[in-house]
Amino acid sequence: MNTLWRWIVMIACVLALTLSAAAQSTWVVTDANGAQHNVYIQHVDRTVLGKDVVHYRYDVTVGPGKFDRIRLHRVVREKHPWQPIHTVTGLLMLGGLPNSVEMIFIEPLISPAAAWDHAITVFLAKKNIDVWAMDYRWALVPAKTKNFKFMKEWGLERDVDDAQIALSLARMIRGVTGQGFGKMHLLGFSYGVQVAYPVANQETQLPPSLRNVKGLIPVDDAITYPADHPFHVAACDLIPQLQAVLDGGVYNEDNSGVKQIGDLARSAPDDPSPFADGFTNYQFALFAGASGDPQQLYWHFVGGIFNEAGITTGLQYTDPWLWIDVLRAVPPYNPVRIDLEYNKVYCYDVMAPFDDHLGEITLPILYVGSGGGTGEGGYYAVTRTASTDITKFIVQLHPDDERALDFGHVDLFAAKHAKTLVWQPILDWLVAHR
Repeated sequence: MNTLWRWIVMIACVLALTLSAAAQSTWVVTDANGAQHNVYIQHVDRTVLGKDVVHYRYDVTVGPGKFDRIRLHRVVREKHPWQPIHTVTGLLMLGGLPNSVEMIFIEPLISPAAAWDHAITVFLAKKNIDVWAMDYRWALVPAKTKNFKFMKEWGLERDVDDAQIALSLARMIRGVTGQGFGKMHLLGFSYGVQVAYPVANQETQLPPSLRNVKGLIPVDDAITYPADHPFHVAACDLIPQLQAVLDGGVYNEDNSGVKQIGDLARSAPDDPSPFADGFTNYQFALFAGASGDPQQLYWHFVGGIFNEAGITTGLQYTDPWLWIDVLRAVPPYNPVRIDLEYNKVYCYDVMAPFDDHLGEITLPILYVGSGGGTGEGGYYAVTRTASTDITKFIVQLHPDDERALDFGHVDLFAAKHAKTLVWQPILDWLVAHR
């Protein structure tokens, strides 16, 4: 997003918010020419999550197309309705592929298995952090959609631009609600790491006064890997296949099969699974999360419990029903181009405009990994930056030779003890870098 447009959006947002009543549901952001079709807040709603912690949602139009819309979420404590407390610092979170904000960062909204405060957003908000998160535009495309030509050009750069819009708007809303207009920390989880790094990468070319980000938190992924790393090798192998799919006119990936796994586990847990012989629907849903490919370092979503036959009978760290509800909440579609482009970033030494200025990033960085996920694989990208303030920690609860059973990728946000193992160290870092 170019510098001039960013500041036009920011100034217009301030004026719109200042002139709007707190409970008004439609806030308009106008550009310098008076046009309202580029970036404007289309709808706002507010829900009390528990006690004085509330959840705001902002539907933001970012282009002229039917699906050119992102959603901003804000979880924060209030002193009065529509009046947030003065917070310690601000954080924007970006989820993975294919994730919605609720399924990873606000799980109580999608699952009765999670207590109202069992979410990193709520945990941080209760500690006086102003927490924001963005739903990518593809995460909001309805399941009934049939024509996906609009997704043809939806790639990584589109998500990076949208993240910059989200940061600019969040900063302005924070400012007019008493938090100040200062820069924010940026957390990316999984694919969100491939969005967060390019945001920081591109901001190195702006004057410090025009940057949005003051600290970077990559969680269990990286923007680049060494040439001999299994993730690098797999990405290079996938590129021709993904390019052929896109060239063949298929622009979307259909995630309905993932949702079906979760739906069957909920509706008929003891029935035989249609996906694998010998498994019930419940067992296969757990297996889908806990199984890992030996060629990919046994990377898995959630740490599992297996019987002698290799069937998953439970989960070690996350409530099984919460994991099942995460599967059910997956967005219906995501763009093929995103898969193609982030695998190119993994594979190529340098791919502008995503990682061509990594060596100029001087932000404080906190890397968070899981023993059964990316783990130490995320260290390499951190060392490619120019940061002199780097903190790293891995949640590893098994020895190296039991990696297949260790704390998984999604366990970082869903596990029963994630508050102490993951979220508290993130909070400590945020407070120290406020």
